[in-house]
Amino acid sequence: MLNIDRLGGDWLHGEVERLTEELTHLSPSAYNEQTRYLPNSVTSKPGYIRYAVNPYMREIVDCFDVNSPVREVNVKKGVQITYSTLLESGVLYYADYIGTLPIMYMTADKELALARIENNFIPMFNHSGKADIIRSSDTGNTRKTGKTKDHIQFAKGAYLVPFGARNADKMRSFSIAVLLKDEVDAWPDIVGKDGDPDALSDARTDGYTEVCKIFRGSTPLQAGTSKIQRGFKQGDQRIYRVLCRACGFPQALRWNVTPDTKLGRFMWETDHGTLVLESVRYVCADCGHAHHEHDKTRLFSEEHGAHWHPTARPANPFIRSYHIPALYSPVGMRPWWKNVAQYLEAYDIEARQVKDYGKYQVFYNNVLAEPFSVKGSRVRFSSASAHRKPVFRLGEIPNTYAQKYCGSRVLLVTCTVDVHKRFLAVAVFGWTLDARCFVIEYRSIERAGEDDDCSETTSPVWGKLQSLIEEAVYTADDGYKYGIALTLIDANYASPTVCAFCASYESGVYPIYGRERPAKAQTIKEFAEFTNQQGLRGYRILVDHYKDRLAPVLRREWTEDAGAQGAYHFNAPIDLSDASIKELTAERRVEKIDANGNTSYVWHRPGNARNELWDCLVYGHASVEILAWAVCIQHFELETIDWPQFWEYIEREQLYFTPPKNSKE
Repeated sequence: MLNIDRLGGDWLHGEVERLTEELTHLSPSAYNEQTRYLPNSVTSKPGYIRYAVNPYMREIVDCFDVNSPVREVNVKKGVQITYSTLLESGVLYYADYIGTLPIMYMTADKELALARIENNFIPMFNHSGKADIIRSSDTGNTRKTGKTKDHIQFAKGAYLVPFGARNADKMRSFSIAVLLKDEVDAWPDIVGKDGDPDALSDARTDGYTEVCKIFRGSTPLQAGTSKIQRGFKQGDQRIYRVLCRACGFPQALRWNVTPDTKLGRFMWETDHGTLVLESVRYVCADCGHAHHEHDKTRLFSEEHGAHWHPTARPANPFIRSYHIPALYSPVGMRPWWKNVAQYLEAYDIEARQVKDYGKYQVFYNNVLAEPFSVKGSRVRFSSASAHRKPVFRLGEIPNTYAQKYCGSRVLLVTCTVDVHKRFLAVAVFGWTLDARCFVIEYRSIERAGEDDDCSETTSPVWGKLQSLIEEAVYTADDGYKYGIALTLIDANYASPTVCAFCASYESGVYPIYGRERPAKAQTIKEFAEFTNQQGLRGYRILVDHYKDRLAPVLRREWTEDAGAQGAYHFNAPIDLSDASIKELTAERRVEKIDANGNTSYVWHRPGNARNELWDCLVYGHASVEILAWAVCIQHFELETIDWPQFWEYIEREQLYFTPPKNSKE
């Protein structure tokens, strides 16, 4: 009887402990609201974290609960949605409250991971009064603090290891229970011969199958290669539904802003082209009620019915996935009008076409939290050919036509030169307001004979180019006269010869070097000025940036019935040959994987296809931006290029043209 009583007593005591633990167990969100302190250095509202500010984060952070059956969480997110506090809250919960399980934090490379720990995680422990939990397991050695560059140890036995995805092949010795994978779309696709670092890191949790947590979070990048999109599709694809303040209809905020969509979209007004900030609102998908910025707190509130809604069956019941675009940024962080302003910089609503593909991708990734699809890998001949206009021929400037459809007459003329062994491809462009372009001249300056090479300074091609630069005067149909304002010469071939030619001019003629992507030290996205050892100034041009912009322009359909042409529109003379037009269509945008497994998209010219006019057009757009940079940044000392001021200034001051003598201007 004594043994039976003792057995029964032990069982009863265990049950009491278990029930007590269940009753007192804190969820990660509750624990963080009790413990996590946010100082004014990281928030405009310092104090203990409160999920009333970002209620959509409560459910996600509670997936970290050691008692939750969720094993994998994938968050596809935009900017300014308090994502950083989500990761940090998970670390604090496991480092202190649970305290016994190993944690790994991974990002693109170890240096970034170490910086995140030093700049975010350590201050979090300090601000929350938990600095004392960082403690070495070697209690007999007082010199050991528990913190090294390779790991942090905690009082109850847990530890945190920083790791870089580029070194994923070196993590085989680790067995991890809590795996936090940050900005996975910036990770390489392949690490050496070991494969995908995302899959490699998942395997580190195999020893903790029953309790492991795998967390992925990232702003998505390219469609087709996006890791977070792949993870999102594996889960139940939850969207955050808010309830209309007027009719209570549940809906996820969406960015369907086409004019023919009347409900369930963002709307705004402009005043002479300027966004009216206070006019930005979200219109209910059911009743059309308008919600403004100050309605965000109530809209997002769980108390007023906002909730996560799964939209798909997950690959297995232990995977959840969440989509949080920047449209859900809390009050006091990113306002709705900023999303609209960013959108308007990238997209022309009236013409229903992209103005700048680079900016449009940033908007798509950072605001909509969606991977960007590369549309149209090549410009078709039929699309490019449609830009030939019967109103002018080579050598002519149709100012009457330009004023009617381009917002101004031609305001400046530039020349660009593509250098080859056998010839120089020379293009002369006229530019109107908003960089609408007219091909004034396009021709080849051929070498003198079979033995002549354009790389030789003695080749006659350079004398012919000099005559064009210095003597050419183009007269428009309204009598305005134009010389060449700026000449850019491609120096990728015959660099010494090109530089020697350009050095004979004090200004206005410069060598350029095209490159696919910016160098690490490049501070200007589109182009960067350089000075060589001989003191010659030139420019490095980010050619793929301009090609991304111009390809949709060449695909753009426009007729005179549509009114004004869009920005950057391309106009070719009616007698520009088919062979020249085909040079605009030679390249295609293709996927490229570098030695580190990173995927990018570049413009590729197959075989020896002729593409000189395409290159000259790219350099032409760069020439306009270089002139604008000189006027706005160097002359007026502005911080950025002010395009309206640039166009108004060069027209008012008649910098690059001469009006006819009888003109009143």
